[in-house]
Amino acid sequence: MMKHLDLTSAQAQDYRSARELATAFALEQPDIEAPELMAWHDGMHDRMSPAIEGADIGSRWRDYGASHCGCLEISVGNFDFIFADGAPYEGYGPSPYVNLSDARGEQYLCLRKALHDAHTPEPDACYPLDEYFSKMT
Repeated sequence: MMKHLDLTSAQAQDYRSARELATAFALEQPDIEAPELMAWHDGMHDRMSPAIEGADIGSRWRDYGASHCGCLEISVGNFDFIFADGAPYEGYGPSPYVNLSDARGEQYLCLRKALHDAHTPEPDACYPLDEYFSKMT
């Protein structure tokens, strides 16, 4: 069950200040070791993250947060944030893969250890992300 903190009386000038306030409160919660922002909603400008085309802006961000281990919802003024506890996942370490783009903007999934230059995709270390492959990663 998701816990809810209502800080709607707090004044936040913009998304950034609201997120900082929500994050500060999330860090104070004893039942969350490592709060990770999973989803948010800006009620003033009708925006949400993740941005899901065609989704109901009033509820889809909440559905996403809840279905991705969200355990804390914090409302700050016109902004809502859902946090999950990232502590159980910290032991996995960095991914052996990295997403890179070439000079033309083409995207690739690359094996870090096989790259000579950590910022440039190379044929022996990278696979181009087409519409099909990008949905698998």
